[in-house]
Amino acid sequence: MSNTVWRYLDRVEAPDDYTVNFVMSEPSTVVQRYVLRTSTQSAAIYGEWAEEADALFSDGKTVDDPDVTQLLNRFTQFRPEQTIASGPFNVDWESITNSELTLVRNEHAFNAGEVSFDQIRVFRGETDTISPIVLSKDIDYATHGFAPATERQMIDNGIRVIRPPVYSGPAIYMNFGKFPQLRDKRVRQAIAKAIDRNQNGFISLADSGIGVEYMTGMSDNFVPDWMTDEAVAQLDRYTYDVEAAASLLEEAGWTKDGDVWTMADGTPARFDLIFPAEYADWSAAGQDAAEQLNNFGFQISPVAVTYTQQPVDIDRGNFDLAIQTWGSSTNPHPHYSYAQAFFTRNTLAINNGGEGMQFPLQQETDVAGPVDLDTLTVESALGLDEALQREQVTTIAQVFNELLPIIPLFERYGNNAVLEDVRVQAWPPDDDPIYANSPYADGINAMLMLTGRLQPV
Repeated sequence: MSNTVWRYLDRVEAPDDYTVNFVMSEPSTVVQRYVLRTSTQSAAIYGEWAEEADALFSDGKTVDDPDVTQLLNRFTQFRPEQTIASGPFNVDWESITNSELTLVRNEHAFNAGEVSFDQIRVFRGETDTISPIVLSKDIDYATHGFAPATERQMIDNGIRVIRPPVYSGPAIYMNFGKFPQLRDKRVRQAIAKAIDRNQNGFISLADSGIGVEYMTGMSDNFVPDWMTDEAVAQLDRYTYDVEAAASLLEEAGWTKDGDVWTMADGTPARFDLIFPAEYADWSAAGQDAAEQLNNFGFQISPVAVTYTQQPVDIDRGNFDLAIQTWGSSTNPHPHYSYAQAFFTRNTLAINNGGEGMQFPLQQETDVAGPVDLDTLTVESALGLDEALQREQVTTIAQVFNELLPIIPLFERYGNNAVLEDVRVQAWPPDDDPIYANSPYADGINAMLMLTGRLQPV
């Protein structure tokens, strides 16, 4: 499946029943994170697939060979009938409905005795479905991007709101295969200047939506840790400036007929912008971005697509513009943010049978000359020398800042609903270091539960 970790690994070995060795071909500080975030799967379910893959690669095949592609196609259709869990909970298969399921205590888990809960009831649904259940106090914790009005109701109802950083947010993606006119970086730079990102964030999430400042492709929270003050000072902040945006488009050969922009090839700047219908924050971000760009002279139609289909449409190239993720809400090293920007909906779209946004990874830049973004992304995590890694991260951050392959809008902070003293005792205070974790990475509730810090009433 072209997992990026294999860019750093030579092989994986299991010398005995309790040991797995990951042997690096390219030493990197992110390999541990890739390994820890990849769930170990049962050979009883997946062993036959592993044996087929092992045989193909042992014969010298690569992911580009037809035999491997055929195996990938079969594997993506595989639907196991059960899970074999090593953790303290497993799925109660009889409980599964379209709207919820129950996790029950797994007495055979290595840490079963450390968890004080017998079951967890998990509700299925996006923000519009979950909001009323939160407000009725039937849910103890939820991480959806609640609309500002819903958040106010939560607080009025005595529901606590915590705001951990998510280290990511929504961005505008472009279909460069369908619209080669967008490959001119000045066009993307103009779009970045034509959108008030602070407005976009506030409309979407109020205090939990903060307009991106540095535009490096990684979280603004990471920038001071990975870049020197001098390097940061050289970044283009893409401050909201419609006049500067217009000048950039004119430099790129675009013209304005009345209030409407025409692209360099003479066609109108008319696009559909798709966003996940059920994501209240991304829906608001998409609609506001469309409105701001329309006021600037574009002709953009916002289109809501169900959240399960929208990323598939992007991967298969069935879009003009789209709202999708920038940064990484699941891993803290900047490398993962650039894998998201350059690989996930681009070169890795093959896993969904398409070519994604088709952004070329060979680029000419002012800041670094000719670059290979595939190599830069891999190199951003190479080695065990943190000082050298800062140099590597600085380079790719500067390249992203110039090229803007995707256009970050705002950085999301959680407005997570926490119901206390009904079924679950009080959570730690807001200044507890655990809230520095992204709720979508090392889940705050899971860590509190697994360490015994979260207790039932």
